[in-house]
Amino acid sequence: MAKIIKNIKNKSEFRIPCVKTRLLAALATSILGASLSCFAAEPVVADRGLPPVWSVSGFGTLGVAYHDEDDTLFRRSVDQRGGVRSGHLETRGDSLLGLQLNGQIDANWSVMGQVVSRQDIDRKWTPQLTWGFVKYAPNDWSEFRAGRMAVDIYLDGDSRHVGYSYTTVRPYADVYGRLTFDTFDGVDAAFQAFVGQGLMRLKLFGGRTRGGVFLSDEIYEMNRGRTFGAALDWVGPELSVKLAWGSMTATRHPRMGTLAQALFGLAQAPFLDFPQAAERATEITETNRVTYLGLGVGWERGPMSLQFVGTDMSMSIHPGHEGWGLGATASYRFGAWKPYLSYSRSVIDAVERELSWPAPLQGGQLQSLWLHNREFIRHDQHTVGAGVRYDFADNAAFKLQVDRIEAKRSSSLLDDRGFRTGPRGLTLFSATIDFVF
Repeated sequence: MAKIIKNIKNKSEFRIPCVKTRLLAALATSILGASLSCFAAEPVVADRGLPPVWSVSGFGTLGVAYHDEDDTLFRRSVDQRGGVRSGHLETRGDSLLGLQLNGQIDANWSVMGQVVSRQDIDRKWTPQLTWGFVKYAPNDWSEFRAGRMAVDIYLDGDSRHVGYSYTTVRPYADVYGRLTFDTFDGVDAAFQAFVGQGLMRLKLFGGRTRGGVFLSDEIYEMNRGRTFGAALDWVGPELSVKLAWGSMTATRHPRMGTLAQALFGLAQAPFLDFPQAAERATEITETNRVTYLGLGVGWERGPMSLQFVGTDMSMSIHPGHEGWGLGATASYRFGAWKPYLSYSRSVIDAVERELSWPAPLQGGQLQSLWLHNREFIRHDQHTVGAGVRYDFADNAAFKLQVDRIEAKRSSSLLDDRGFRTGPRGLTLFSATIDFVF
């Protein structure tokens, strides 16, 4: 079992020693989740009569990136309004700083709060509360949390913000950069057991979604959104597997209601033969449901490691969209150096909805709105990358990476006006220093 623990540590690149925990299973789960509580020496209070034990830890990334593709803004995720502009050496795309406060109240109760400062959807660096919960662990095989947490969908850890836990400069932008509604206010429950030569963990979660995206020069907030889902992990001596499923609902954009009303009106107009309008209008629902299914597989033997993630996603927002994504990384460690190759791709397309517009309406504002709804999140983009990671100090790593990004159409890249792009091709150079303390 010690080999499993060592393997989990290596997956997350954590070199600092973790403190003793009550049982080996608890230690394995802590490292498996890439919890920042491992970053600081946090003793567990075994005696309820002792006062709470508090510790502070943190993480950060200092990053620069550059490309020279005209009229193109690179974003690592769609919740960024700014990004890497053509011909500029940008620091705002990847740089961030996070602080975390852990409190062990007694053997069963603990609290944690985390704030992250990074460029947000308003181009500001205002610190945001990303984690803030109370945890109750009544025994060695279960725990329950309530508060603000992150959706458990990442293979390398429980957050996309801790760059140190990833081999590459950033999680696959083509895949995870489009899954940004990963923070929620609610509850979760985790259960674990040793199965075969590995540790298995099941997590169930649900609550209110937090976050927003920026697209087509407009901010889309997740108003009254609800999130629920499940994640199943198994980590063995060399192999790790994660299966994650989630469903999120949110209120539709106001213009969708305008489109539905207009189509109903046109269907009843005596001077038009437009029966399809009513059928299409009934498909415009009050909410948008996003469903996600992801599979991640990691393998490590000696200095060699391989990783694969695949996702399937659907959106009910009119006219309905379906998509998929995949990412893969191969790396080989030479002492403190770890060169790697990566590939990722994602595709999202609209479901076909036949609507034959009468001649008097062709080219009008209503047809333009209809076409806009079909096009505004369509996406087909892939990235080939190569880089090297150098762990130059305990808890700090330097990464140098070059990516070739090709897009047939993209809602991740933006043009200079802030709108989605058509065909684009760019070479992105990135360098970061990732650290934990």
